[in-house]
Amino acid sequence: MKIDYNQDILERFIPIAFHELKESVYTFETASIEQIDSFASLIESYYHQIFHSRLIDIKRSYNPFNPDSDTLTNKVHTKEQLETLQADFLANITPLLNDANYEEITEQDLNEAMSETSPYGVEVNVDFEDFEIIKLFFRGSALKQEQLRDPKTLYLKKKEHTTHIYRRLFILFKQKNAEEKEQGQIYLKLFKDIPRNDLEMLFPNTKVKISLIDKLKLAVTGGGGTIGGAATLLSKLATALDPIALLTAIGAFAAILWRQISSIFNHRVKYMAQLAKSLYYYNLDNNAGVISHMVDIAEAEEAKEAFLAYIFLLNNPNGLTKVALDTQIENFIEEKFFVKTDFEIDDAIDKLNDLGVISKEQEIYKALDIESSIKRLQEQMTF
Repeated sequence: MKIDYNQDILERFIPIAFHELKESVYTFETASIEQIDSFASLIESYYHQIFHSRLIDIKRSYNPFNPDSDTLTNKVHTKEQLETLQADFLANITPLLNDANYEEITEQDLNEAMSETSPYGVEVNVDFEDFEIIKLFFRGSALKQEQLRDPKTLYLKKKEHTTHIYRRLFILFKQKNAEEKEQGQIYLKLFKDIPRNDLEMLFPNTKVKISLIDKLKLAVTGGGGTIGGAATLLSKLATALDPIALLTAIGAFAAILWRQISSIFNHRVKYMAQLAKSLYYYNLDNNAGVISHMVDIAEAEEAKEAFLAYIFLLNNPNGLTKVALDTQIENFIEEKFFVKTDFEIDDAIDKLNDLGVISKEQEIYKALDIESSIKRLQEQMTF
């Protein structure tokens, strides 16, 4: 199996660790390695403080809805208070996912994905009317190539199959008619490398279906066996003269029927086992852990964007336009790390403006010298 980023879909996500990005610009001559390290460390610390504060706020609003909460409380929330907390949580989780460079899966995208037939794995149905709230976000689109047995050759030969997958997939849902102990709970799930056409397997109300191929198999084997058993029974009924022979014939026929029914249930068990295996290996985090995970990613993404934009402006003393800066950064990432990205230039410029480390004159942006920028960041760390 091989997984490659889908180069036809440019992602905002920068799939390179912050320390590797930092080390990749050590060759820039406008600052020493020590200065770059110092600036990078301050950028990381600055965004860590900001996102730690956001983490506390989001977890506080999520706590009443957390299915895994193991803390005691004397506080009893009114219906209105719970509605306010839920609204606060939902209002904060989407911007967090956006900062982590996740993209929302629209209802149209979801419907298209659900209509696709998986060439492998389980086949299930999902009733979305069971959910009061449901949100899906992904980060990183990729193509997975693997060898699968081809039904056109009666599964005798393998054929290379390409599947679109989500490298990371976030799901938020709240069920309408949950059991009493689960009412009001909001579930957060984070998965990796999920095939677009297997999204159904991630929901709690999935209903396993028997594939068309398996139905044909059961029809051939089960139907043939049952018909043969029925013919045998009728023959014996026609010639049977004593009760023992009759009971023997009925018992044989019942055994044939039970074998076919058992075969169907065995197929369902096989699918459920495959489903459990898939979820075991694909699951990354759950509920409150997902929030912490997202905060870490968002913090890193914001720091990477601000760092790259500043360093490239610093490396161009005469300044750059937004377009030129955006192009330089994207080309650099592709040349150094062999991946195409859609760098968020507007967001990066806004962050540097807020930090006060750049200036603008007639659409040309320039970086403040690095020593002054380091001092500005140190001042920002006083809050």
